[in-house]
Amino acid sequence: MLDTAAGVFTGGTRLMADGTNEPSPVPAVARAGAILTALAEASGRPLTVSDLARQLGLPKSSTANLCLALEGERLISRVESGFQLGRRLVELGGAYLSTMDQIQEFYAACRRQPNISRQTARVAVLDGLDVLYLARYDGTQPLRLTANIGDRFPAHCTATGKALLAMLDPRALDERLRGRQRLVALTDRSITDPAALRAELDTVRERGYAVDDEETTPGVTCLALAVAGFRTDSDPFALSVTSVSTALDDVLRAKLLAELRDVASSLSNPLLVADA
Repeated sequence: MLDTAAGVFTGGTRLMADGTNEPSPVPAVARAGAILTALAEASGRPLTVSDLARQLGLPKSSTANLCLALEGERLISRVESGFQLGRRLVELGGAYLSTMDQIQEFYAACRRQPNISRQTARVAVLDGLDVLYLARYDGTQPLRLTANIGDRFPAHCTATGKALLAMLDPRALDERLRGRQRLVALTDRSITDPAALRAELDTVRERGYAVDDEETTPGVTCLALAVAGFRTDSDPFALSVTSVSTALDDVLRAKLLAELRDVASSLSNPLLVADA
């Protein structure tokens, strides 16, 4: 049997969390999908026909036939005595990526989150030492004091900017900061010393997310994550969520960060290997 997020696959049916069986309208397709999922979850370890049949609860003969069909379509490939995922899946994944509207997916992903859906969230890219905002989601309790689409802000003052600066190679960061003895301040909490900014970026890398602690707007705190480019030829971008500082206790912060990671996951390129 194969335990998936949607339920447990057993032959041509899927055992759901409530104990009911959901029959597949096309059992062969469902079984083929289960084989691909099993190979994906094997993390590169070849699985034999016997392994797959036992794991999925399928007859060995039909499993062998399905593997032959999948191999013929280059969806899986034979390795040693077993099978792995095939190169054709990369081609199909690339075709999917080329048709996906990332900005619309960002809005949809924000609406799905129980807490972010009530806040303000944004997408930004790095341009020199500025961040440029490409999208803004206004939830049921939006903040009207934050950046709008098309606005630019000093990257060192914003959570999105710090998340993206932290991704830069040290030499690239040095080049962008060359000749700057002092950085502009938007509030009295903004970082103005390049050395202090470098220390802050070290903290961002260690922590895994960036914080704008009232450095852009008094009374407003922003959390942000950097995401690798959606395509292999596109630049990284950052996702952020903004809250009134007095409302951002440890519980809400943890919830927003978890949901921000979920949004980031939905926008990440599944063909790129994420850093641990």
